[in-house]
Amino acid sequence: MLSHYFGGLMKLKSLRYSKGWIVLLTTVIGIGFGSYTFIHDAVATQVYVTNCGSVDYKPTVLIKFCADAGVQISQIEWDAWGANVAIGVGIYEINDCEPSCVAGTIHYADVKITLSKSKEINGKETLTFITVTTQDGKNLPLNDSPKDAWPLELAG
Repeated sequence: MLSHYFGGLMKLKSLRYSKGWIVLLTTVIGIGFGSYTFIHDAVATQVYVTNCGSVDYKPTVLIKFCADAGVQISQIEWDAWGANVAIGVGIYEINDCEPSCVAGTIHYADVKITLSKSKEINGKETLTFITVTTQDGKNLPLNDSPKDAWPLELAG
C-alpha cells in the first residue's frame, strides 16, 4: 500500500516537470491576468450618455423634449460604444400635436444615431451630443432635412 502511495507521488513529480504541465499553468495564469485586465479596463473606461437630466448607460430610448417626449429616438440598438463616440440605429418619433399634443399623431422614421462630445459629468465620462440621420436619406417627418441634432445635456 505504501509503495502505491509513493508511486503516485513520483508520477506527480514527473508531471510537474513535463512541458504539458508548464503550458497548462501558463495558460491558466494568462487567462486569469487577461480577464482581470479586460474587466478592469472596461470598468475604468465606462462611458455614459445624458438623457433628460440623468446619466445613463446604453439607453434604448433618448428623449429630445423631456417635458412631453414630443421627439425621441426609441428601440435603439448600439453597434459601437466608446469613449468619444457611440453609433447605433433606432426609430425617430415626433408628435405633430394636431389638434393637441395629447391627441396628436406620432410620425416615425428609421435613423442612424451618433453620440459625441464627451465630457465628465458627476465623475463619469459622458457623451452629450446626438446626431440622427434617416437611413433612407429622405427628410425626417415634419422636417425639411434628413438630419437632426441637439445637445443631450440641455434636453428638456
